[in-house]
This record gives sequence, C-alpha cells and structure tokens, in this order.
Amino acid sequence: MSAAEQARADKSAGAGEKARTGGTIFYFDAHGHREGLLPKALRLVPGNTIPEDLRLADLARARLGGLVLCVLGDPNSFLPIKIDPYANVLKRLKTAKSTVAEAGGIIARGSGALEAAREKETTAFLLGIEGGDFVGERIDRIDAVFEEGVRLIGLVHYSRNKLGSISYGWGGRVVPQAERTGLTGLGKEAIARANKLGVIVDLAHADDETIRDALAVSEAPMICSHTGPRALQAFPRYIPDELIRGIADGGGIIGLWPFFDKGVGVPDLATFAEYAAYCADLVGSEHLAIGSDCNGVPGYMSGYRNLLDAPKISAALEERGFSADEIAGIAGRNLLRFFGKVTR
Repeated sequence: MSAAEQARADKSAGAGEKARTGGTIFYFDAHGHREGLLPKALRLVPGNTIPEDLRLADLARARLGGLVLCVLGDPNSFLPIKIDPYANVLKRLKTAKSTVAEAGGIIARGSGALEAAREKETTAFLLGIEGGDFVGERIDRIDAVFEEGVRLIGLVHYSRNKLGSISYGWGGRVVPQAERTGLTGLGKEAIARANKLGVIVDLAHADDETIRDALAVSEAPMICSHTGPRALQAFPRYIPDELIRGIADGGGIIGLWPFFDKGVGVPDLATFAEYAAYCADLVGSEHLAIGSDCNGVPGYMSGYRNLLDAPKISAALEERGFSADEIAGIAGRNLLRFFGKVTR
C-alpha cells in the first residue's frame, strides 16, 4: 500500500456508512445523454450488452444532483446519409431542453444555478455538445450555441474534424499516427473563444497530440469527462500519466468511466476503485469525478447498471480506502467547484 493509500485508509475509519449507503452525498455526473441515443437496431445484434436506457425523469425522481447532458456534434460519424451537423445540433438541443422540462429538471447556465438546484434538491442538467464537427470553420457558432445554453463542448468525438484529431474511432478502429494532426489553428481559436465565453472544453476522445496542444493554449481549466489511466490498461481512450497531470495542473478534472465491453475498460467496481486510487495518488482526489456516459455505451462494469447505482461506486471507493470527504468530492463536489471556475 502506498503512503497516499494508507493516508486515505486512516481518514476513512468510521466514515464508511455514509459512503456505503450514499447518505447525503451529492452526485453530479460529468457526461451522459438523453434516452434514445443508441439505435434500437443495435440492441438486436447477438451478444450485445447495451444497458437499458435511463430516462431523465428517473434521475429527477431519484434526486440525482445533476448530469452534463450532451448532444452529438458529429452525427456524420454514424449516419450513412450525410446531414448538416450544425442544424442537427440545434435540433437536438431543442429536444434535450424539452426532455429536461418534462423530467422536472432544470437547465443550468452557470455554477450559481447548479448550486441553487442542489439546495432545492432538483436535478440540474448542464448542456454539452460532444464533437466540434458542428463548428466547421465558423467560430461564431460557439457563440450561437452558448446563447442556446450550451456550457461544454468536446473538441472531437468519433471523427477527426477541423479542430483536432482522435486516436480511437467508431467500432474500435485504432487511428494510424498519420491521421493524428493534433490541435489545428482553428482548434486554438475555438478554445480561445470558449475560454472567453466561459464554455468548458472537454478533451475526451481526443488523441494525445490534441490534448497536449490544448493544454498548452487554454487559459481555463479543462475536463476529460470519461476516461481512465492508460498506465493500467493500454486502451486508446484512456490517457497517459503525463496528460492526467497536465489536466490536473491546470485545475481540471478527470472523469472516471465505468465502461466495460468485450474485455476493455473496468470489469467491476473493485477495478474502478483501483483506477481511481491510481489517479488520486498521481494528482489528488480533488481532480477526479465520475463520467458514466449514460445512454451512450455498449456496456458497463459488473455491479453497475446506470447512474442510479452511483452509491455503489461510493461504497467501492470507501472499501478502497477513500475518506467520506474524498468520496463526496469525486461524486459531485469536485465538478461543482470546477464549474464555478470556468462558467459564468
């Protein structure tokens, strides 16, 4: 056991029951989608492990603190018939807002609204866009979606675009080095504009080159909303220690991902806690959060069905030696602090 792990074990003595049951812990998830994102046809594929969709209304009834609710900015990564990604984003944002309203939640446009929702025990949703393809060559589109309530933009998703590049494509394609351009000039402009507006930049799905370049130019903390430590598993969607430290050094957040499918990811709650401990030893637990990618993954780790099982993650972290205070931070408090730094 490392010194940091021993310290966590000492601090956690006697604090277990609150963590184990969920207690008064405030949960805020760093990344997810509304129900119906994955086509029904995928569920008919033999051997699929796609979790049942989680309705946003169920989150509100369970009084989950909140969720970063993303629409896809790169629909052409998946659709055989090409469509206008910007028009699609505007349409999906409208649908997301109506779904949140029907669920009894609120759209938060800043950290103040998130805190208010917490006090009222109302589920808050922070709107995001996963994939900057919708920007094209029009940086002013970032202003336009900001006016629509968007407070987070992922630079890339499953396609290289005019902002940056990826290392892992749809269907598990490992992208060759020749296609990894890193952050482009337009990508630098996009980050500068997001910084000025108070829009969070999400580095999830970006390759190492793009993340490294983004860290060099951003004036605001950034998030990698659903990932893991590559030092523990050679999965291209995970990131190396160097980049975990870089994100943390800038005041950012690493979202730990409960994904597991076809032998890749974290197989169970104990492994999830192991990965969390590794990252905490590396940069401190105050830089960690949970990014489940609800309604957007083909499979989850054993013992975890969806966001409603968040208390099980708390219990696994407590078992690993995290203190109740550290668990509360990872569950949601770290994200609230981060949102307060970036959004206005």
